[in-house]
Amino acid sequence: MDKQDFRINYTTVLILVIGNILLIVLGAIAHVQHWEFSSLILEFGLALYFSVWVIVLSDMAKNKIYNKTFWIMSMFIMPGIAQVFYLIQRDKLIRLGSKFRIRY
Repeated sequence: MDKQDFRINYTTVLILVIGNILLIVLGAIAHVQHWEFSSLILEFGLALYFSVWVIVLSDMAKNKIYNKTFWIMSMFIMPGIAQVFYLIQRDKLIRLGSKFRIRY
C-alpha cells in the first residue's frame, strides 16, 4: 500500500502530528511561565491537534487495517500516543488487513 492514501502527503501528516505535540507542550510551558502569548500558542496547538486527530481517525476508518477496533478505541483513550504509533505502523497494519482479508 502506498503512503499517498491520505488526502495530503504522508510526511506532511507526520510533521503535523509531531508539530502539534510540540506546540501543545510549548504552550503549556509558556502558560506556566506566564508568557504574554501563551494562550495563543496553546490554542493554535490544540486546534492543530484536533484537525490532525480527525485526519488520522478518518484514515483509520477508511482503510482496512488489522485490529481496527483497537486503533479507533486507542484514539479516544490515548490520542497523542496513538496518532504517532498508528502512523509508524500504518503500512504494516494495512498489509495485515489485506492479508487476512478483513471485511468492515
